[in-house]
Amino acid sequence: LTDGDSALLTILVPGSYTLHVVAVPVPGAATPSGVALPEIYDASINPQSEYQRLVNISSRGSVTAGDGVLIGGFVVTGNSPKRILVRASGPALAAFGVSGVLPDPQLAIYGGPTLLARNDNWETPVTVNTAQVAATAAEIAAAATQVGAFPLAPGGKDASVVLALAPGAYTAKISAVANGTGVALIEVYEIP
Repeated sequence: LTDGDSALLTILVPGSYTLHVVAVPVPGAATPSGVALPEIYDASINPQSEYQRLVNISSRGSVTAGDGVLIGGFVVTGNSPKRILVRASGPALAAFGVSGVLPDPQLAIYGGPTLLARNDNWETPVTVNTAQVAATAAEIAAAATQVGAFPLAPGGKDASVVLALAPGAYTAKISAVANGTGVALIEVYEIP
């Protein structure tokens, strides 16, 4: 950590939590802004052997045209593949009172530099390669119900994929369709 970074180690009981990253104003200086990387780790001695574990992470941020993407990194642990639900919510956030939502997000999942899956409108499966079978709208809706995620509207422009991922590090990237801008939410769930 550098002088301006922050860290916290705590014990949390099972439940839902929210982390806010805010810029600390400096007296006499302009309002600070910039890019921040919030990181959350299960610091248990052996998280895979414990009943409670981190099973969902989400992050909300602004998406702009070009390189103004929202990126979420996540790691699949263990010794076998896990089914994962990843969503890029934009229009769905309006139902929760969020203004200025990204009207049409698109989602891409990477393992290193390799594109593994992508989606534009959640009900329309997109196949990236012959090894991938894209999840149907019914499979995505069932996975969302199973993990307790809010439902996506029929005909909505939010994006979503369900895929089995081997242990390793992955990146989910939300970008805008047609140079749109707005607030989006990236969500990653482990499907039991």
